[in-house]
Amino acid sequence: MVTIKDVAKEAGVSIATVSYVLNNDTRIKKETREKVLKAVKKLNYVASGIARSLKKAKTNIIIVFVSNFAGPIYQEILETIHVKLKERNYRMIVSNGDLAESFLLERQSDGAIVLDPNIPLDLLIKAENKNYPIVDTTKMINQNNIIDLHINSFDPAYEVIKLAIKENYQKIGFMHGNQKSLDNKLRYEGYLKALKEHNLEPFCLLNGNFTETSGYDAIKQYIIDGNELPEVLFCSNDEMAVGAMDYLKKRDIEIGKDIKVIGFDNIELSRYYRPSLTTIDINRSEWSASIADTIINMIEGKKVKPYITKSRIIRRDTF
Repeated sequence: MVTIKDVAKEAGVSIATVSYVLNNDTRIKKETREKVLKAVKKLNYVASGIARSLKKAKTNIIIVFVSNFAGPIYQEILETIHVKLKERNYRMIVSNGDLAESFLLERQSDGAIVLDPNIPLDLLIKAENKNYPIVDTTKMINQNNIIDLHINSFDPAYEVIKLAIKENYQKIGFMHGNQKSLDNKLRYEGYLKALKEHNLEPFCLLNGNFTETSGYDAIKQYIIDGNELPEVLFCSNDEMAVGAMDYLKKRDIEIGKDIKVIGFDNIELSRYYRPSLTTIDINRSEWSASIADTIINMIEGKKVKPYITKSRIIRRDTF
């Protein structure tokens, strides 16, 4: 069997150089690339890895990186992406960020969709430098082969807090989700801007991690420590809001009267929970479909259309 070492010897270059050429690294000079490809052809060398050949054959596979597989939001996003990719004859593999390095640098797919904020930026840049298409939703970066398609969470967060202030609420608290998350960062910044414009300070800041349990635990500890309840608690997602309300009800605190609660995401439970949760709805189906179309258009060299986040405040019983 012909090895990469044989190709390097035939071309008179290092093994690393052969690897760079096979991975379409743009830093390799044209004459060196041609010399390596000539050796590859002469020796009939086939590199290892999924669907890798002399011309880097298409796999029609898109890798989607998520930070976890739980929760209603990821399920909705992944289902929409799956359906849209299938319509255009592509398949989807879902992985957590632990496998990102091998998937990205070995080009085991035609492109990647990044929903996991824990994947390092430098790893994305390395893959991008090898002409590997990436749609990223987590870091607000744009490169030649990386397109940013994050949700604008800032504006709706800003608007809902402005609404609370307009209705004469001043003691407004915020419950964080994962603070590495761009979604959490933008929602918090929108909250802060609205307060600042009205010369208000955050009344309280609680820390969760986007789960019901963390919302329950955060408000429980806050109350046990003897702190005054805010008039309005804005939670960075609905799941934490539901968890917080579970504990508030356990303490016989009347939600909607003793404290107002606002969530974000408009998950199905927010509508059926009692009291029903005031929240912010993002058209995630449209956004997810745009992600799928964008990565395919990048792969196929077609025009990429910009996406503008569509959101609305849904008022229910809790505010």
